[in-house]
Amino acid sequence: MLPSLLMLPMAVLQAPAPLPVVEAKDLPKAPRGPMTPHRPDPGGEASILGETRHGARKGPSIPALQLPAGSVRVMDKVPDMSGRRAFAIEVPAGGKVKAQVVEGRKAWFRVLAVNAWGRDEPGLLQNRIPTGEPQATYENPSKETRTIYFIVDTLDANMVGEPYTLEVTRN
Repeated sequence: MLPSLLMLPMAVLQAPAPLPVVEAKDLPKAPRGPMTPHRPDPGGEASILGETRHGARKGPSIPALQLPAGSVRVMDKVPDMSGRRAFAIEVPAGGKVKAQVVEGRKAWFRVLAVNAWGRDEPGLLQNRIPTGEPQATYENPSKETRTIYFIVDTLDANMVGEPYTLEVTRN
């Protein structure tokens, strides 16, 4: 028998360690949230429900929760009628981070990566093709630590209380 075949079960058994899981309600509030991004609302509709959602989305910024250092899974629910939640994360120089909705009704969500002004900047990559995999990534091209925001946004108007799990991985 070939000795390399004996190592195959060891490679299969060495699964990566599971990420720590935190509840969104246990995360501290970020000092500030991102400005409201100027993007079309995919859940906007011409009804009283759509008008209510549009009114809930008005405002200068989105309140954000501060993500801890390291990779983490955040269990959360759609908090209110606006249908979105922002998460702040510190990314060191040259660092990479990816945020992806991994549990829940994934096709009903999208993840946006923005800076503090609610805009794109170098290093932010959006998943602009609707694949049903809501994710966004950021690679810090600068020589300083940057704060960026991942916004979990809903694609339907009436999703208050809908649970989801956001997985944030750092490289």
